[in-house]
Amino acid sequence: MRTIQRTGDSSTKVMRWIARVLGLLAGGLFVLFLICAAAEICPTLSWSSPRGMPLFIVLAMAVVGVLIAWRWEEVGGAMAVVGAVVLSALVYFGSGRAVFSTALMIGLPFFISGALFLACCWRTGTAATPA
Repeated sequence: MRTIQRTGDSSTKVMRWIARVLGLLAGGLFVLFLICAAAEICPTLSWSSPRGMPLFIVLAMAVVGVLIAWRWEEVGGAMAVVGAVVLSALVYFGSGRAVFSTALMIGLPFFISGALFLACCWRTGTAATPA
């Protein structure tokens, strides 16, 4: 019977902490926004615009994915990666082609963080396998 080592080797631990710090830095900006300005801005967001409530919800999903990944790397990492891709797409399509670099900068920290969480999960052998 094979025992699965949950923590992995030292390089996996380094990857895990890089993912955590990067995700928290990116998510911290969103939380700061929630604390400072959400009461004024959130009620005015429109569901019909990709720059409105859909963007807000996808950003929240990416942040929650990073937080969930601290405990369940596979689920949280997948949420962060999907959230980052959709977040970048919403920024790109909602604001036009001139902001392509901005769309990448907004989604890239969540994407890298989620991808590192998934890599840690797969390296340690804790990924869910189909029955």
